Amino acid sequence: MSFNAKDMTQGGQIANMRFRMFGQIANIIFYVLFILFWVLCGLMLMYRLSWQTFVNGCVYWWCTTLGPMRDIIRSQPVYTIQYYGQSLEYTSEQILADKYTIWCGEQLWTGFAFAAVVSLVICIVTFFIASWVLGRQGKQQSEDE
Repeated sequence: MSFNAKDMTQGGQIANMRFRMFGQIANIIFYVLFILFWVLCGLMLMYRLSWQTFVNGCVYWWCTTLGPMRDIIRSQPVYTIQYYGQSLEYTSEQILADKYTIWCGEQLWTGFAFAAVVSLVICIVTFFIASWVLGRQGKQQSEDE
């Protein structure tokens, strides 16, 4: 079976054109929903966490991901942790053992998980509403012709 325009009937050409139009519209919808998801996640994290907790949680997760490479690094990096106006200099081992930075990391993780779930639900609802509206408009336009 060939999808060349010259090999298809007129109905096949119309169906092929409709599939391409659907693909273009679906691409735009998913692009907008992708951006909406990350914007909503960021806004919810800004609302739920203080800047200090967010930054210290990011440092904690950064040190967690670099944990296996600690033996390879010759000079251990020193990170600055803000603690209510004080600047504390910690190595990655100290960050991974400190109760405050662990708490910040847990707060960041739970905040992100909550924000991701809520954003995903909002994006799914938005997808179905947009699909319904665009489908209704397309049906009306095809009936008008």
